[in-house]
Amino acid sequence: MELMVSASVGLMIAAGVMVFAQFAGLSLSGITAQSNLALEAGNTLEFIQGRVRLATSVWTDVPGNILTLGFDDDPAVDSDGDGIPWDDSDHFEEFQFVGVNGSTNKVSSNSLVYVPVVGSAGRRTLIPAGVHNLPGTNIFSVTYPAKVAIRFGVVDGYDRAGYHSIDVQGIAIPLNR
Repeated sequence: MELMVSASVGLMIAAGVMVFAQFAGLSLSGITAQSNLALEAGNTLEFIQGRVRLATSVWTDVPGNILTLGFDDDPAVDSDGDGIPWDDSDHFEEFQFVGVNGSTNKVSSNSLVYVPVVGSAGRRTLIPAGVHNLPGTNIFSVTYPAKVAIRFGVVDGYDRAGYHSIDVQGIAIPLNR
């Protein structure tokens, strides 16, 4: 009888340890997912800000889904004939939101990509899924005098770790003007 009671108590303790280990693993998985999401969003924002700082011109499309940057390849040559050699736009780069705007849309297929040379086939995906615009805002907007506002959210719906999201907002100013 004592053996059965001690075996039952041991099984209950073992079951408690297993449940604790499962929840601890789920918690660590969630923390890791949230950290990775924040790192990916932060790196993307820093990359966009760095490229904007080097641009000589910036503009967006009407819905604010494409940010186009102009760059002067040779600051010693006045290629546009305006008498100022360092403000030309010899090549263009784009940051594109690919997907559907709105917080009610499924965002799993929405992404943010970088096109290093406009018109070429080369693209680099910065955030592969889960990008969405924040309510009432465009992802990219340019205000006078040439201040670029970047606002987006990223959602990670990985079921095992839980639902994670982050909202990112930043300002970039072209310094090469």
